[in-house]
Amino acid sequence: MIRLSFRSMVALILVLTLAACQLQVQPPVAVPQPAQGEAAGSQTYVLGIVQPFTGSLGAFGTDFSRGIELAVELMNAELEAAGSNIRFTTVSADTEGTPDGAARAVQTVVQTSGAQVIVGPLTTSEVLGAKQFADENRIVLVAPASSGPAGAIPDDYIFRVMYPPDTFAGQAFSQIAEAREYENVVILHMDDAFGNGMADIFSQHFDGTISVVKYAPEPADLSSEVSRVSAEVTRLSAEGSTAFFCVCFLGDGQKVLQLALTDSALQSVDWMGVENLANPRILEDPAHAQLLQTANFVSVSFAESATPNTQKFIDDFVAKYGQAPGPFTNYAYDAANVAMISMLTAGNNGASVQSMLPFIANHYIGTAVQTYLDENGDQAVVNYGIYQVADDLTSFTQIGAYDGSTGQVTFD
Repeated sequence: MIRLSFRSMVALILVLTLAACQLQVQPPVAVPQPAQGEAAGSQTYVLGIVQPFTGSLGAFGTDFSRGIELAVELMNAELEAAGSNIRFTTVSADTEGTPDGAARAVQTVVQTSGAQVIVGPLTTSEVLGAKQFADENRIVLVAPASSGPAGAIPDDYIFRVMYPPDTFAGQAFSQIAEAREYENVVILHMDDAFGNGMADIFSQHFDGTISVVKYAPEPADLSSEVSRVSAEVTRLSAEGSTAFFCVCFLGDGQKVLQLALTDSALQSVDWMGVENLANPRILEDPAHAQLLQTANFVSVSFAESATPNTQKFIDDFVAKYGQAPGPFTNYAYDAANVAMISMLTAGNNGASVQSMLPFIANHYIGTAVQTYLDENGDQAVVNYGIYQVADDLTSFTQIGAYDGSTGQVTFD
């Protein structure tokens, strides 16, 4: 078997790119002129970065951006070594964590830089907020972490690579609830595409009684909502085994935990929580960590796995930024690579990239998972881990798994 190095692969892509230049669907959009010192005839491709740099998801967006910038830096080094005249540059905009903010951010990046491909936005609500502009203007959005079922739409310009739709996670949670013999579940979730989608999927598969409490995005306080959850937990606990399911982002989950410290009802039942809460940062407060362990907290997130690219990404990230990458930052790095390789192959043209990207994604081995897209342009390879708080209260340990190919949960 002939094995190509990454550098050889880039060189091969460049040959294919030159051959395909006569077959462009439409001429590429004008891009910024080469910087002083670049080789004559050089081409600059703009890769947009649209992430929430402010708001409750600001830490995630900032770290995602770092992963994308690292991917661009490494790609440019490979292109230079291969003798290519193509270089990538980035232009960023803040979504502020809202659908309207995402729409503005995508428009700003496109209109100021001519970018045809953007990595982001982060959440499903943000992605859907930017969808109309992206589709109408043939701008490819490569979203590394959007997972809400509402974003599963075929033949559009949105590709949700790396993280699969919550359809699978909702099924996994329902099986966990069945295995733990819960008769009732009280769900607290954000009133957005992500929260509504997860609650709907869980409800479709859980046979017991469900009570739902919603809250608006970016809440300053959750006292009222947590009081309602507590009342529902008390009511349903009198009728049978009851659990609390927190479908919340990290910051919101921390607010809930703080309120639960003085709520005997919430301390008396088991807890489940989405992948945002299976984060060591939520255990930094010892009281929060102890409550979660006492509540038999369980979460569903990607299973810990490694590929030949895993450690190199971590090492490169630490070398560049002086710290380890945050949760899911590797998915942003992988999404940027899928986007750039697609652009090298199809040209700096949104319509051409939309056509080529599924082929590239389906042959890309990332830092944690093989990318493979379904008919909606969403990640189709699903292997979740089931996690609980470790004995030392500072990390999470895997206690089971969910196999997307069989749709079954197994416990260690």
